Amino acid sequence: MRYLIVGCGRVGSTLAKRLARAGHSVSVVDESSAAFRRLGRDFPGNLVLGTGIDVDVLKRAGADRADGFAAVTQGDNRNIMAALIAQQHFKIKHVVARIYDPERSSMYRDFGISTICPTTVGARLMADALEEHNFRVLPYERPDVEIIEFVVGESARTKLVSELTIEGKTQVCVVVRRDGASRIPTPEMRLEAGDRIVASVQPDFLDEYRKTIEATLAKAG
Repeated sequence: MRYLIVGCGRVGSTLAKRLARAGHSVSVVDESSAAFRRLGRDFPGNLVLGTGIDVDVLKRAGADRADGFAAVTQGDNRNIMAALIAQQHFKIKHVVARIYDPERSSMYRDFGISTICPTTVGARLMADALEEHNFRVLPYERPDVEIIEFVVGESARTKLVSELTIEGKTQVCVVVRRDGASRIPTPEMRLEAGDRIVASVQPDFLDEYRKTIEATLAKAG
């Protein structure tokens, strides 16, 4: 696969190296040649000096052949502009932009651009680290589904996965056993104390599902 990344800061350079290690073809655009030092001398990708909102620069970087595009500069405006050019001019199928402003992040998702909001994700992770509870919402920047995680307590062992599934509203996706083994469950799978459950939930049902889970699944000891 061919990927184009605009912005070679800490996130952009880490993303570029990760994709390259996975065997993908990667091009990186940045306005500062010094930023490319973060990639190291052995980086196998293509480096293009210039702004990510210039069509000619993006074309030199291979935008017309890219399978995916990420805009991760320090500016929300530049990221959105670059993402729109990638989506509308170059017709790149997978486009994602980093947006710090939560309201703007949500707004641009309505235009079909995937957005990652570090402000929202970071606040959620820190809240989970501060609060002691057995039910948490995982970072997943989509408006139409929430991904949650909770732990099965002793009082709820032997329950079936089907008992935690409400058709059209929730779906148990993964069961992680206490020994660390992950399982894609069947409805008939019996739960064990200490199992960690990952499930998808409709956003408008999240609060009700949380109450149900916290009422029936006591914290594992």
